[in-house]
Amino acid sequence: MSSASAADYVWLRDAWTDGVGTTILCINFVRGLSPEDALRRIKVTPGTSGEYGVAAYSAEGGTVLAESGWATKYVTNVAEPLSLGTAVARVFADLHGADFTYEANEQLITTFSLYSYRLREGGQPDRFLADVRELGLYRDDDGYADDPISSALALASRATGVRLSRSQYARPTLIGSTDHLYP
Repeated sequence: MSSASAADYVWLRDAWTDGVGTTILCINFVRGLSPEDALRRIKVTPGTSGEYGVAAYSAEGGTVLAESGWATKYVTNVAEPLSLGTAVARVFADLHGADFTYEANEQLITTFSLYSYRLREGGQPDRFLADVRELGLYRDDDGYADDPISSALALASRATGVRLSRSQYARPTLIGSTDHLYP
């Protein structure tokens, strides 16, 4: 696992935060897949455009998918599951809440709200407990991290071994429409 910190991902949180401090994002760290393979698995064709889309960034150790429209959070009509034979960590935040989910080889390992770690679920809900504590996502006083989104992005990096730098995010990337994935 990497030793990513919340400070390493403040810039990514900021990229998805509006001028009044509201962060809305769905970021998936996918171990060992190329951007092309990750998009193929969720049936997204690079170069297509629409109201909603996903960008696939080549990163150290795999791919990072950044979505507008949340397709890989909800879609079940996929070519093959994104986590098949690998691992995926997702950080999701909108106006109603924020959560972290980790899946490996089609199995839910852990998922929890960034504001209530005690309500975690999955086959191994405490797999990342040491990292969760170190990043401030779980505290004995029932509080939560000062910057839970950046902390969760660091946890996603640690859990998958995928590291996205600012320069990788700034490079041209594969982008495709996810409009066709919605019912």
